[in-house]
Amino acid sequence: MGLVAEVRGADGQRVTLDDPSGGTFDAAGDFDRLIPADSPDLPALSALDPYGEWTVPFDRLSDLAAEVASVRRDARPGPEEHGLDRLSALISACLTQEDLVVVFAGD
Repeated sequence: MGLVAEVRGADGQRVTLDDPSGGTFDAAGDFDRLIPADSPDLPALSALDPYGEWTVPFDRLSDLAAEVASVRRDARPGPEEHGLDRLSALISACLTQEDLVVVFAGD
């Protein structure tokens, strides 16, 4: 299944958002290939655990958004691009509503 990101509300429930390509979605994935194992240039993405869960602190969201934009240029057309677009939408939602959090979960 790979690494998946979702937005959760203050109640811990998954939040549904508008999909950048139309419709709605409640999770983002398909970007595992672009997650570096250990990169000083991408510290937020490098911190992701492919086997665990991580709730992104609010103060790291802007850094994470910049890193996602950086790796977006290396994404393959199709699922990788779409997954990163969804991830960007998740991060944006959390940056505008402090009661929401981005949670990454590995398998």
